[in-house]
Amino acid sequence: MLARNIRSQLLFIAMMPLLLVVAAVSVFMLSESLDDIESSLERRGNDISTQAVLMSEFYFYTGDVQRLSEIAGIVINIDAVSSVRFVDANNKILAEQSKHNSVINKDRLFIIPIYSKDVSPDEVSALAGIEENQEERLGQIEIALSRDEHSSLREKAYLRIMVVAVSAVALGIFMVYLFGRRLSASLSNMAASAKEVKMGDLSSRSPEDGEGEILELQRLFNRMVGSLQENEVQLQNRIAQATKSLNESVDELSQKNTQLEQQRQEAIELERSKAISDERARIMKDMHDGIGGQLVASLAMIEKEKNSEIRDNISSALRECLDDFRLIILSLNVSDSNLQALLADFKYRINKKLAKLGVGLRWQVATEVDQINIQPQQSLHLLRILQEIFANILKHSEANEITLKVSLSDKEVLLQVDDNGSFDEPEQAGGHGLKNMRWRAEELKGHFELSQNEQGGASAKLSFPVDAAS
Repeated sequence: MLARNIRSQLLFIAMMPLLLVVAAVSVFMLSESLDDIESSLERRGNDISTQAVLMSEFYFYTGDVQRLSEIAGIVINIDAVSSVRFVDANNKILAEQSKHNSVINKDRLFIIPIYSKDVSPDEVSALAGIEENQEERLGQIEIALSRDEHSSLREKAYLRIMVVAVSAVALGIFMVYLFGRRLSASLSNMAASAKEVKMGDLSSRSPEDGEGEILELQRLFNRMVGSLQENEVQLQNRIAQATKSLNESVDELSQKNTQLEQQRQEAIELERSKAISDERARIMKDMHDGIGGQLVASLAMIEKEKNSEIRDNISSALRECLDDFRLIILSLNVSDSNLQALLADFKYRINKKLAKLGVGLRWQVATEVDQINIQPQQSLHLLRILQEIFANILKHSEANEITLKVSLSDKEVLLQVDDNGSFDEPEQAGGHGLKNMRWRAEELKGHFELSQNEQGGASAKLSFPVDAAS
């Protein structure tokens, strides 16, 4: 019967691994058996190779391929030989024989060089590591020995050692089970209770069915679980308080992170806006000093010429180019444009042309518009749409009065231009101008519509959100 002391029980069970020594010895014996089998194969290969060298050395020297073929036929009939090949110094095969059932990957290959003079084993050993004299080498013999016979011997060795090892392991398992089952049963019951405690069931207790120190260990385990159960309520309360405090800290940190992210985005946007503003300022200066100066100089030169139809046409074209250039310069303002000021500048420029053509302009802009700022790119789209509307009216409608209304409704800018002339359907008069105006309205995230008003003239309506442009 096992001692009551757990240390003695564990020491007794720990002696069982000595059975593994048997397995270790078996492995050693298997290794020795395999080495003997391999050595036997090596000796047999060397013996056959030596005989083949003695029989074929003279015919290598004389180059008698017929004799070498006969020797190959003799060697191939030796047991365990699967193939034989005679190769000259230029790697040309002089004679070759092999068995059809040979598996080259499983064969043991012996390669024996043939020289034009006899070389003793001592001389070969002395010359080891020295470069071979290619002029004295006649060729080589390649003999492959089948491992089938030796494989059978290896299989028997494997089987014999395996039986010994399995028997030793089985005996060890039986002895461990026989002497340690009571100990393992008590420990298993306690492990099962520990698993239930781990899953959260602190009411679980280990059966006190052990002896000696095992019984003491079970009682100690049960007292420990009882203490854990008593501390569970206190721990839950502390966790609840800590969770509440942590949630408050997380909320506060989240708010600070949101503020920091907003500040970071504002800093990035400010840096981006500054870079864009600097680039626009450079482009404006280059365009004003370069293209603008050239247009003004060209206009001044052409106006010095004598009055003629060609002079007037060129002068008119240059003035239109200059006006269009000023429109682009205005849209490239480094800062956001005030919508009221932008419309006022357009009114000032278009009034000159309308006055020459005898067309009146009614200007109705709501005061709320003065509080709206739009970005430079939006300014260009808006001015281009107005320019196209007025150009179409002057070219096609034969109107003598134009009305422009701008208002703000539901965070949306409403712009409407009416004339008292004639109106053509968009299918007939739309062209590229109408497509461009609609495209620019989409760029403003707005909508453009062209229809006939009550007076029979054209009514162009543009609407775009303040959020998209302010």
